[in-house]
Amino acid sequence: MIKKNQTLLLLTLFLLNFVNISTATQNRNVDIDRSSIPKNILIGSFSGGRSHLKPMLDIAAILIERGYNIVLLTTGKYESSSEYPSVKQVSLGPQITLRDLKEDVHKEFDHKGLAKLVEISVKLYNQTYEKYKNTAEEYNIDLFFCDYLINEACLDIAHALKKPVVGWTAALQIMDSKPYKSDPIGLLLSPFLTQLNDIRKQINVEPNQVTFGKVPKEVSLALVDTFFGFELPQSLPPNVQEIGPVISEEYSPLTPELSNFMNTHERVLYVAFGTIHFTTPENNNKILQSILEAINKNMIDGVIWALVQTSKDDFYPTLNLTDGSTIQTSSILNNEHPHIHIVKFAPQFAILNHTNTKLYFSHGGAGSTHESLYTGTPMLVLPFGADQMGNAQKLKIAGVALSLSIYTLDVNDIINKMDHLLNKIAMNHRR
Repeated sequence: MIKKNQTLLLLTLFLLNFVNISTATQNRNVDIDRSSIPKNILIGSFSGGRSHLKPMLDIAAILIERGYNIVLLTTGKYESSSEYPSVKQVSLGPQITLRDLKEDVHKEFDHKGLAKLVEISVKLYNQTYEKYKNTAEEYNIDLFFCDYLINEACLDIAHALKKPVVGWTAALQIMDSKPYKSDPIGLLLSPFLTQLNDIRKQINVEPNQVTFGKVPKEVSLALVDTFFGFELPQSLPPNVQEIGPVISEEYSPLTPELSNFMNTHERVLYVAFGTIHFTTPENNNKILQSILEAINKNMIDGVIWALVQTSKDDFYPTLNLTDGSTIQTSSILNNEHPHIHIVKFAPQFAILNHTNTKLYFSHGGAGSTHESLYTGTPMLVLPFGADQMGNAQKLKIAGVALSLSIYTLDVNDIINKMDHLLNKIAMNHRR
């Protein structure tokens, strides 16, 4: 069990303070003591997904312990909502995935997938705003806790209702961009500002700035969930605070099957590309071939691969190894290989926290990056888009990762970089 994060408790105090100040201000001329009435907090996220919602809900769990009511408004159905049974969940509609965007993450893939998601969020702004408004009125919301990514409606309704709002993100560049920090994401989002403001005017919502790279005036507190020192140094406005990483006090344990596999393999490679991203059958086969070659070279003796968004049909039928042999991929995907264990979902933190996990092959998302840094697991990063390119570069600078390119993925490059990281680990252990 992880020790309670002191930053998490500090954040809780911030939230409680804002709610109580707001309530006192709104009721200073009313002879009702509302300080004893449980306050209602809305957690809002348009994009949804575990990496966005899990840390926010970990904070919510502490607020619930202190008597506050939490309502979660997001797309889709958060799969781990059973971890937070006291949280009321309201759906914004089905969650939009990269497959829905017909973004197959081919070699030409870049940040445009995020731009398409922004475009959809703008088109859905009217109904999203109404959903926030109706939910806020139904549950008498006192404070808004808004995920920053393409979630303008959450900030706008808080402003319209004159309620305090706390912003949330895992990327400092989204909160407060700097010209010396090159990031192409902002260039993709800016064209939608005029379109969004036109829609706002049509429904009498005050035009504002898109949240990317600028803290709106309505935000009382802007929180960046990151490791201190992970981001490049920069000055920050007084209402922007770096915290975290927010990591659960408890986490899902290994299943008996995974526990047995981990305990019988001393050099395990864990492969997972998050809950959203996937790549082509060609790239999947290159990764699978690299894994087999690494096992045959005795670089690693076990592999756990959480496929998540990747299906078994996203592989070519056969693999051709460098020794001339041909292997049926179906036998590996059906767990017939003694040293490769394929799962759909995995208890990621428990795997990374296991002493036999030596390397993490990841997409470099914020949640995965935080858990890898926390557990001290070196990473081989294959970024797909969004903040992952920047995370890969920062991990490389920190000396805890090497990165690959989705554009030019190569079996020999994967194996060589795995070998380099594993040798580096071995050398550090010998010192």
